Amino acid sequence: MELTFAPKDILQVNDTRIIYRNFRGEGSKFNREGDRNFAMIIPTQDLADELISRGWNVKIKDPREEGEEPFMYLPIKVKFNDRGPQIYLVTGDRTNRLGEDVVSMLDDIDIRSVDLDIRPYDWEVNGKTGRTAYLQAMEVTQEIDRFTARMAEEEHPEE
Repeated sequence: MELTFAPKDILQVNDTRIIYRNFRGEGSKFNREGDRNFAMIIPTQDLADELISRGWNVKIKDPREEGEEPFMYLPIKVKFNDRGPQIYLVTGDRTNRLGEDVVSMLDDIDIRSVDLDIRPYDWEVNGKTGRTAYLQAMEVTQEIDRFTARMAEEEHPEE
């Protein structure tokens, strides 16, 4: 994972892992119906400390067993509007931009790697403050097996 603190407090992250994918916006005991979101794994305590010191809402779960590291992640919201997000899916040699109507497919695919830009939204309500992470842009590279790659080549041999 490679993380850059860009201007306007934007996080630029390359080669990260994402979990808790809910691009579909399904309701559950952890999520309101219609809220699209996912989380990015934070691999080290030092990085978690740096993000926390800059106001990011890093979640830390205690280790399951003694001697293990805590489990750390950053929840990220996905809201479609005129400003984005720009989401691209790379499958083999093809790259497709995913709109709101098809982004749910990311819940079901095997992912090789993710690069993303996250923008902050700083809020204050009733004297409490916080920072919410919103997806600004993302490139997801799909892990494809040899049969899928072969079928894609047969369907589009000219490309």
